[in-house]
Amino acid sequence: MMFREANAPSAAMAATDKLVEKHGIFDMTGSAYGLAKTICTKDNPCPRLVTLYAKMGLHRYNLLKGTKFQLKRVKKYIDTTGSAAPSYYMTLVAIDDTAGGGGGPSSSRHTFQTQVSQESRGQFILTCDIARIRGETRNDDESMIIDIDVPEWPEENPFEKYCLVTSELQDNDDWIRLYLELAVAIKEPGRDLFNLEIVKVATDVDDERINVVKNATFYIRYIDLSKADEESDCIAIVRRSFDEDTGCFILVGKRHQSSQLISTKRKNVGEENLSAENKKTNTGLGNQISSPPLASYP
Repeated sequence: MMFREANAPSAAMAATDKLVEKHGIFDMTGSAYGLAKTICTKDNPCPRLVTLYAKMGLHRYNLLKGTKFQLKRVKKYIDTTGSAAPSYYMTLVAIDDTAGGGGGPSSSRHTFQTQVSQESRGQFILTCDIARIRGETRNDDESMIIDIDVPEWPEENPFEKYCLVTSELQDNDDWIRLYLELAVAIKEPGRDLFNLEIVKVATDVDDERINVVKNATFYIRYIDLSKADEESDCIAIVRRSFDEDTGCFILVGKRHQSSQLISTKRKNVGEENLSAENKKTNTGLGNQISSPPLASYP
């Protein structure tokens, strides 16, 4: 892996390349030209976006491997500097309670390494080339991604075709919530994500196994309680795709006000007058309105 910046000192770039070659990008002993290392601690917590990117990496792993690892904490990360759209190389701890439950001796706890890149500053266009348990081998080179189109609202209202039922929402709430939080946080990095309530979720894939379909678009209608009146009713459109040839996992999305996409005459009768509490009940997600808190640091 070679790091190059326009007008960068050749000696500095050579030193960075040597350091990466010796230790690997994930295990660098310190920062270097073009790369900044950060250790996450209780006093220096991981930034919200980095945490969401770490969850994206785990999501890629779970989608491809059929596992259910959940993020416990981000230990450290390396981010590329000198670019408006950086890449993040994260080392994290995750656990799969389905292996035993409760974090006990029979649970599966592993250290992961994952890489997520922003392809455009301030836009929900993310790629993930690496997501592995530490020790697994894979080429660390990033894929060359071009012409990633942002998904658009289809001619036929997707909420009138195939909406996820309560059981599907409950079984897949972790990554559905991740898609929504990424759509909001990338545009508003500093805002609170606890006041987002999912109303309903539709998809363009008529398949009961939505947790294993690699290529699909999801339409997430939600209420943003930080906004007033009509502005609070929003839709996040998120497309996920996986390139079998390169191994690149891609999430692309955008959010809109519902009124911009759905005409009044096509809304369900009385839908516009539903209270936030009724809308939350319709999701089948109970009182969980944001991602569960990560484990405290030891």
